[in-house]
This record gives sequence, C-alpha cells and structure tokens, in this order.
Amino acid sequence: MTAFLALLRRDLLVAARNAPMLLTATLTQPILVVLVFGNILPRLGLVADEFRTVMVPGLMSITILMAGVQGVLMPLAADLSGTREVDERILAPITIFGVALEKVVAGAIHSALAGLIALPAMMLLIHQVTGVAVRPNLLILLPLVAMCGMVAASFGLTLGTRFQPRFSGLLFAVVLGPLMLFGCAYYPYAALEVLGPVQYVFLLNPLVFMSEAMRLAVTPEVRHMPVPLMLAGLAGYLALFLWSGARTFARRTIV
Repeated sequence: MTAFLALLRRDLLVAARNAPMLLTATLTQPILVVLVFGNILPRLGLVADEFRTVMVPGLMSITILMAGVQGVLMPLAADLSGTREVDERILAPITIFGVALEKVVAGAIHSALAGLIALPAMMLLIHQVTGVAVRPNLLILLPLVAMCGMVAASFGLTLGTRFQPRFSGLLFAVVLGPLMLFGCAYYPYAALEVLGPVQYVFLLNPLVFMSEAMRLAVTPEVRHMPVPLMLAGLAGYLALFLWSGARTFARRTIV
C-alpha cells in the first residue's frame, strides 16, 4: 500500500503542475457547446429550450470520459512505446496489477475533478443565459462521478495498452467520436424508445451509462435509465475494462 500511495502521489503531483493546461482543455469544449446549443440555437428556434438542461449532464459525462481516457491513454502509450518509465514502477514492491490500478486511480481522480469543475461552469452559464437553475443532488453526484471516473480511466488503460501514439488521431476519430455521438449525451436514453429494439444496441456504449448517471444526479427531473440497470452497466464496464487493460498492461510490460 505504501508503494501504491507513493506512485499515486507522484502522478498527482505531475498532474498538478500541468493544472492550467488541463483545466483549459477540460473547460473549452463544454463551454463552447453550451454557448452554441444553449444560447444561439434556441434563439434561432432550431432546438427546443428543454435541450439546454438535457445537455448539461451529457456534457459532464463527455468531459469525464475524455479527461479519464486522455489522462491515462496518452502518457501510457508514450511510456510503453518510448520512455519505458513503467519499468521503474515494476521494480517497486507492488504487483503488476497494482501498478495498473494506480494509473487508473490517478486517471479517475483527474477525470472526476474535471467533471466537477466543468459542471458549475456550465450551470452558471446556463443560468445567466436562460435563467434556468440546475440543482444537482450532491449526495448522489459525488459517488457517481467517482465511479464514472473509474470507468473512463479503465477505458483509457485498455486503449493505451493496445494503441500506439501514432494512431491517436485515428483513435479519437474512429472510437471516441462515435462513442460521444451515440452515448446519450445529447438525448436521454428513455427517449430512444421510439427506435424499438434498436434502443438496446446503445447499451454497448459505456458512455450511455455514464450519461444516464450524470442525468440522474444533475437533472433528476429528466427521464433517465432505471437505476439498477445503470449501476449494473457501470460496474460491468468497470470490471471489463480494468481486467482487459491490466491483462494487456502485464503483457506489454513483462518481456
């Protein structure tokens, strides 16, 4: 446990030094989307006014996903392909799974903080533009943000151990882009009933469960996925990504 905490403290210290850049990267996209879809398009009559509140938890889930994936994927992919700093971590008195878990926990902390920082910024912007107040339930929000952060970071571990840095552009275009579009970030899962059985295909997207979790915590008045299904989906994807990522991480680091 001492080695785990020491590695975690080091990663958090490095992240703290890059906080201004990370904060800018985290807040830019959700704020711009809120300005366009929450202000400009409703004034033009191109989207319904209710869309403003629907998209806030969705944008928060996207922020958590991107922060978690980028926080683990990019450093890990560069490390495994070049610097091999991970070799020093393996020599520490900690198991290979412990090293992988530490990276996930560090990424989850970064991811959760990104979501929690983005949320009040979007809430303030929505309130100033529309007068609509979003009142999240903090008792539900905090544990769900932590769990979503773990899912995002575990997903980053899985991708980071399988893709090389030179394919990062393709990864974001082919994998993360479709995930965001079909992840119920801009529409509630319950509204997909009009698609019939196709609705269940969306459950293959982990972002769906993250979006519905944030929708439950941030805008509970909006229809959302049944809580047992949502929690089962988050737990299932967390176990899958953590197992898959740690397994591939062990194969890439032990030569």
